[in-house]
Amino acid sequence: MAMRIEVLSDHPGAQLQDTDAALARERDRAAAHARAVDDLRRRQRASRRWWQLGRWLRHSRELQALLRTAPAADPAVMHRRAQQQAGVDAEDRVAAELERSLNGDWTLFRGYANRRGEVDHLLVGPGGVWAVEVKGRGVRVHVTGDDWRFEKFDRYGNRVESGVLADRGGRSWGRQVGEVAGALEEFLRSRGTPVPVRTAVVVMHERAELGTCRKPGVDVVGIGTRSLLDQVSRTGGILDHEAQRKIADLVRRDHRFHARRRSGGRR
Repeated sequence: MAMRIEVLSDHPGAQLQDTDAALARERDRAAAHARAVDDLRRRQRASRRWWQLGRWLRHSRELQALLRTAPAADPAVMHRRAQQQAGVDAEDRVAAELERSLNGDWTLFRGYANRRGEVDHLLVGPGGVWAVEVKGRGVRVHVTGDDWRFEKFDRYGNRVESGVLADRGGRSWGRQVGEVAGALEEFLRSRGTPVPVRTAVVVMHERAELGTCRKPGVDVVGIGTRSLLDQVSRTGGILDHEAQRKIADLVRRDHRFHARRRSGGRR
């Protein structure tokens, strides 16, 4: 029997849907503008007779004004959509590879969130609890402590971009998953289940590379899932079935609690 997958939330998918809806609205506005231009041009052509010169001139002015207000596609929206799609695809690939590699003793929670944020994947099974952050970037990753940076190269090997790997709040990729894992570990301990929550950052992209990696602050930094699966296989037998069941129930409970808080509900 294959690993179980349980979706707690799908924030990346929801973001992608919102962006697609925004693009659809842009297309609708562009189509409506094109129809208005065509209609005005037809009316202008129909007013070419000499006694309709005033009407023709008015239509010409209206047409020029309408053409100046043509809606322009926002390249930033298309760029954002490409990034979101890459993230969704990367998460799906990791889930599929874990499902092929792990048996039914394991449960993969997708989109677990607590007071410190959301993590893409949370694994619960005989090898313990693993919080896994997935990234879909085609970059070379360098890690020194909490300093996570990237280099991007073109197809000829020329470096074209470099920068910091952090979320919108300024947290490095490692701290992003580490803070969520730490809050979950604290919650489990408070409920009588003191187990470590191990952490991993997995980069899924055919052009991704791992460069410098010193004291990353997480248990695994990997390109693809192999490093994660190797570590998971080495930590087998930590949790029995009863402990796994209890942890899975607590994960669901904690996620529901924080989801209600974010939506303004009560416990």
